[in-house]
Amino acid sequence: MIRVAVGILKRNNTVLVAERPADKPYAGYWEFPGGKIELNETGEQALKRELHEELGIDVIAAQFWFEHIHHYPDKSVQLEMWFVTEFSGEPHSKEQQQLRWVNYHEMCKLRLLEGNTPILSRLFVR
Repeated sequence: MIRVAVGILKRNNTVLVAERPADKPYAGYWEFPGGKIELNETGEQALKRELHEELGIDVIAAQFWFEHIHHYPDKSVQLEMWFVTEFSGEPHSKEQQQLRWVNYHEMCKLRLLEGNTPILSRLFVR
């Protein structure tokens, strides 16, 4: 089981998503930014580290939302979903991934990683 901290960044009626780069598994799929929780690291610590590494932002405040487990053919992931309520800096790609602020209808047209799909119904009614 791979533990992952996932950040939900909202702006107006949109959320930030990232396309997985060509050198990573599931390249070309879209997902919410975040990454693996390392040994002896909390989900919030991992979230802050990963979003700084990936997006160049500093998370000031985040609220745990819910946890979701998804089984892919090659691995299982335990996703810790966090709402990033305050951050400094402007998100930008630091790992060659494409970033996009999307609304619900735009997100539904993306090739979204399966583990992220249960989030959609919860996300846009919040």
